[in-house]
Amino acid sequence: MTLGLCAFIVALACGSNDTEVDGTTGATEQTGGDGEGTAKGKMLVVYFSRADENWQVGYVERGNTAIMVDYINEFFDEQSGKAERADVDVFEIVPEVTYPAAYDECIAYVNNIEIPQNLRPKYKNDITNIAADYETIFIGGPIWWGQPPMIIRTFLEAHPEMKDKTLIPFGTHGGSGVGSYTTLLKEYFPNATILESLGISGASIRDTSSKGTVESWLKRLGVDKQSTGVKSAKTRTTNSGRKYDLNGQPTNGHSGIYIQDHKKYVSR
Repeated sequence: MTLGLCAFIVALACGSNDTEVDGTTGATEQTGGDGEGTAKGKMLVVYFSRADENWQVGYVERGNTAIMVDYINEFFDEQSGKAERADVDVFEIVPEVTYPAAYDECIAYVNNIEIPQNLRPKYKNDITNIAADYETIFIGGPIWWGQPPMIIRTFLEAHPEMKDKTLIPFGTHGGSGVGSYTTLLKEYFPNATILESLGISGASIRDTSSKGTVESWLKRLGVDKQSTGVKSAKTRTTNSGRKYDLNGQPTNGHSGIYIQDHKKYVSR
C-alpha cells in the first residue's frame, strides 16, 4: 500500500506512488524524525492500508502497511509471550467508501479528485479513549504522491487530544520515504513528542528481512523494555478490591481500562 513512482515517472498511488522523492529512489528502509526519547506507557497503533492492486506487487489481499503492522503485532506477541497483551492496541482506519481496486483507477481518483479538492474521506467507526488510555501512538500508512493519504488528515483532525502524546510515524512507500508523516504530525501537533519514524518500500515489505528491520526499529524505540500494563498492575495490586490503572496507580475506574484483583476491565 505504499507508493511510489520515483525516479523515472510517477504513478501515484493507491498503493504505491510518489511524485516527490525526499529519499533515495527505491530505498527499502528509511528512518527519520526527532529520534529523541523512547516509547512509553500504554500504546496504540493507528494505520490505514489499501489492498487490491498495488504498485510493483500486483493484487494483494492485505495491503503493504497492514503487513508492517503485522510485524509490529508479532513483535509484541513475542515480547509478551501470551495471547492477551496490555501493551498495545490496534485501530485500522477503514474508509466508508473503498478506493478503486485497479491501480490506474485509484491513481486517477486520488490525483484528480481527492488531493486537488482537499477532501477528507470519512472512515468507519472510531476510537474514543485516546486521551485517557494511551501515552504512545504509532501512526502509519502508505505514501501517495509524496504525502500521506487524505484520510490520515481526517483522523488527525478528529483527534486533537493527541496534541501532547508521544507519536511515532511509520509506513510503506515507493521510494520517497515517510518523512511527510513526521511533517504532517508536527503540523497538527507541534507540542507532541515525535520519535524516530520508519519507512519500508512496499515492494520489499513482504521480504523476510523487512520483519527484522521493524523489530530493530521497535527495539531502538525501547518498546522491548516496556513491561505490559497488566504485569505492572499485578505486581502493585496488594489490596484486594482496589482498582489500578495500567501503570499500577490507584484509580476510581470510572473510565478507561483498569485492573482489579488481577483481572482487566474496560469501563465506558
